[in-house]
Amino acid sequence: MRVVHLVHSYPPEFRGGTEACVETLATAQLARGDEPLVISGSDVRLGSGPQGNGAAEEVSRELVGHLPVWRLRRRLEENYSVDARLPRMGELVLRLLEECDPAVVHLHHTLNLTSDLASRIRSAGIPVVATLHDYTLVCARFFLARPDGESCASHFPLPSRRCFECVLPDFSGGAEQLEHELRDKAACAPVEAEALSSAIVPSQLAARHWEQSGLFRAGQVEVVPHAPGIGGSKARHSPVEGRLRLGTWGHLAPAKGVHDLLEALHELPSQAVSLRVFGAPTDPAYGEELQKLAEGLDVTFAGAYRTEDLREAAAEMDLAVFPSRAEETFGLVVAEARALGMPVVTSDRGALPEGVGPAGTSVAAASPRALAALLREVLENPSRLATWRAATAQEMLNPASHADIVDDVYQRAIHTQRESR
Repeated sequence: MRVVHLVHSYPPEFRGGTEACVETLATAQLARGDEPLVISGSDVRLGSGPQGNGAAEEVSRELVGHLPVWRLRRRLEENYSVDARLPRMGELVLRLLEECDPAVVHLHHTLNLTSDLASRIRSAGIPVVATLHDYTLVCARFFLARPDGESCASHFPLPSRRCFECVLPDFSGGAEQLEHELRDKAACAPVEAEALSSAIVPSQLAARHWEQSGLFRAGQVEVVPHAPGIGGSKARHSPVEGRLRLGTWGHLAPAKGVHDLLEALHELPSQAVSLRVFGAPTDPAYGEELQKLAEGLDVTFAGAYRTEDLREAAAEMDLAVFPSRAEETFGLVVAEARALGMPVVTSDRGALPEGVGPAGTSVAAASPRALAALLREVLENPSRLATWRAATAQEMLNPASHADIVDDVYQRAIHTQRESR
């Protein structure tokens, strides 16, 4: 089966949780005999080519590993906004789909492309399945978290007046333009939802949120957890008596709460706790804030990383900590930690506790004091780590099984499309 994955970015240009999920699924599909193709957006604009700061080609075609990747470039004036429809990008995607003639399109994200992709593709007669990796369909900040850390998960349906108050301080177009774009976003969301044959979500919590949104038909939302692509044999762990060696990774953005973890460490004996931070700051100012918070602590900032780096470091980390403030729909980093045999502590925000299961625990989000209390308890009672570590492999989905489940979703979408003709 020829499957086209549509996503906002793709390695090596950028690797986040969504990109990693697409890479893992497409690689597993390739192994099972399918023909996956990735059509990706890009943050590199169409411009002056190799001698300038842009790209000369509207579409670049390359192989990333063994996967064909077609990377699309926006023009300089095609900027992201609350109303994220970019007509030229939508037309370009349709031309490429006509060229490659897929049996099904799997939509992962519309950022850098256009927010009305599902309805455009369905109108072209191609069945569309989407994985809702976040809440972009209704939230301009993607993860239902305001800049002050407050969650909007209990305020469906969205967009609402809260969205106006949340976005306006960062919106350059002014109040009248924002009102207009929020109305357009609210009108676009149900049309996009209706165009989907199925909407895959990676957690039961995300399914409940989308049911509250009122956008989807009964049975349209399907829960299929992501499979971590890190795999391989687990490193032999060697604890050090009287020490608690922590690890955290991902993109270092304020919504991920790494500053809460650093603040918590200041309440613990510095000689007994260390932290390794893998990932690059999304904003230089936030990176400087983290460096300042780390003063006086045993903290190593490892910078940008590969999955191999995590695998190599896992034997020397006792506990993975992810204190996110975002309403995560899954938490791929949690699944990666468990695949590496590492117990996990997360915030209680979003679907993170669901992903932890018996392999760890959760504490209140945006509360360094609660996190410090939990870490102190683990330091004083290290037997908890052994219990959590023994449970890390329970209920984990591998990439091959994940691809088989997704294939069932595709087959039903194709059958439904044929029946509707």
